[in-house]
Amino acid sequence: MKAQKHTLRGKVDEDGVEEFFAPLREHPNKPAVKRVETVLTLLVEADTLAREQREQKRLLERSGKDVHRSGSFMESLGASTRTCGLLNAALTRYGWVPVAQGRAGKFCIVDRAVTTSTGQWAYWERMSVGTLLRLARKPGELSRLRRCSECCQWFYAIRAHQQFCGVSCRRRHQAQNQEFKVKRAAYMREQYRPLLKELQKRPLTFLKRTRQSKGKG
Repeated sequence: MKAQKHTLRGKVDEDGVEEFFAPLREHPNKPAVKRVETVLTLLVEADTLAREQREQKRLLERSGKDVHRSGSFMESLGASTRTCGLLNAALTRYGWVPVAQGRAGKFCIVDRAVTTSTGQWAYWERMSVGTLLRLARKPGELSRLRRCSECCQWFYAIRAHQQFCGVSCRRRHQAQNQEFKVKRAAYMREQYRPLLKELQKRPLTFLKRTRQSKGKG
């Protein structure tokens, strides 16, 4: 079954704003692209830490333990503080202006990123940062932004358990798995090669029968 995905390439969210994320893959060394990827990475890290802390707190409280006496929980809180500090520092380059958006049956005011950046990447940078922060306001959306376990490119996961950006990466990863290698070797030995030998014999058998029929004629 073909894996579903959004590679953050031309994806359109429900607000009708295009996300220009193709440069993350195609132009990773551009300064504007690096800045947007920094914001993306820090947002995902902060969201991941928060989700882990909620789970830790739930388990600790269920067992009757004080969360503030848990070394791992307090260490995670410290990591959250550092991550948010780095994220705030990355966002200081952007100002925000309210923009009115309206379409049939809908009207809203949204904040749009403004940056002093100029050149061909300025518009993409503004729109990308603004889109990321809108996603951050929607519960569960940041957890869908992931790096592929095989090629390390960013993608938007349709399924909660999805680890790969596409079928090719999933197959490539499986091909490196020892269990997969053992199963494939058994298949090649027990099924594919015997079948191949049988198919190779068929032309010779057909040719032999043709010669015999000609000889009788």
